[in-house]
Amino acid sequence: MATTFWAWLVSALVVVLLAVVVPSRLGTQNVLRDARGRYSLSRVQVMVWTVVLLSLVSGMAFGRFAAGQVDVAGFQIPDQVLWLLGISVGSGVVAGAIKVTKSTARPGSVAAYPLGAGGGRFWEMLTAEEGASAGRSIDLAKFQNFVITVLLVLIYVAQAVSAFRAVDNPAGIAGLPAFSDAFLVLLAVSHAGYLLGKVPSPAGTPAGGTMAQRLASVASEENATKVVPGALTA
Repeated sequence: MATTFWAWLVSALVVVLLAVVVPSRLGTQNVLRDARGRYSLSRVQVMVWTVVLLSLVSGMAFGRFAAGQVDVAGFQIPDQVLWLLGISVGSGVVAGAIKVTKSTARPGSVAAYPLGAGGGRFWEMLTAEEGASAGRSIDLAKFQNFVITVLLVLIYVAQAVSAFRAVDNPAGIAGLPAFSDAFLVLLAVSHAGYLLGKVPSPAGTPAGGTMAQRLASVASEENATKVVPGALTA
């Protein structure tokens, strides 16, 4: 089983490196930052579950291959795990849509960083995104969602480790560990609260910069890169 554990760990590192290296090569910002230049809780959650589940699938497949199994992908993925991933990804999509709508409708009240001005710290993802308290006060809906997600990730990883230890041969693992229905409901309720927390629109102007300023910096950069045709000489 040591091979499966190492394959799981290496796969997780590869996924993380791809998420960091590829954006830098493309000249884009960190995948954990949204269009406002701020760290995004929904992006972090999708990334965490992607790393855990994808690396787990890769580790199990490589473990079966190392054990001489012909059907390296001959294991099941429980419906609860698919629902878990669906809830996380779906929540991220809805959160992104809400952000785009608010950034377009009221850019002067949405916290953001001007293009090229860097960004805030990682834990800023737990703070308010709009109004005068943006970046200064903890958003309760975000905080509960973050804590519950961390708890469920740790529980699932521990459950996977226990499942690996319970068998002597990787071929004995019939599939990914199932996720408790109660925990799945807890995750769904947590994400629902997180999304509902994005509906209110606090008044005021964020102190650290606004989406209006970011859009202005983008427009300035686009104007600066325009090429003015020169006069042709004979």
